[in-house]
Parts: sequence; C-alpha cells; structure tokens
Amino acid sequence: AQWEVELQGMRERIIEMRQLLETKLNAELPERDFSYLVKQQGMFSYTGLTGEQVDILKDKYGIYLVRSGRMCAAGLNHNNIVYVAQSFAEVLKATA
Repeated sequence: AQWEVELQGMRERIIEMRQLLETKLNAELPERDFSYLVKQQGMFSYTGLTGEQVDILKDKYGIYLVRSGRMCAAGLNHNNIVYVAQSFAEVLKATA
C-alpha cells in the first residue's frame, strides 16, 4: 500500500512537471504547439529536438538529453523547470 501511494505521488509529480514545461514553453514560443509533452506518459519524453539542438543544450546550458531528443521527465522539478524551459526556448529560437 505504501509503494502504491509513493508511486502515485511520483506519477502526479511527473504529470505536473510536463504541464509546467508545456505552459512555460507556450509562453516563450506561443506560435508553437507543445501539447505533445503532456500527451506522453511515463518517466521519459520525446522533446522533438534534433541532435544538433541537444548538443547545444549540453554544451551551452549543461542540460543532457539523448541525441534522439528523449529526456527524463522525472528529472524535472520546481528548482529547474524554468531554466530547462527557457533553455529549450532559446535553442529552438536560435535554430529555427
């Protein structure tokens, strides 16, 4: 029973982080649709970023994703969500 409670808490936190990321990216880039972030489920998410964009995130912002654009949504939290969203937006603007 305790495990199920903890698992539900983790699910809810990941869903909340996905929603926050979508909201913040929509604010930065209102012309784009980021709804795919909240439609996905689980600990990992495809961001739609290219390998080149992932490299820029790593080199310039210290954010690590798989070169396919897959990220660990479970790694997002209230302390880093704004930085991650702003970094994603900057990379997307610079490579558009």
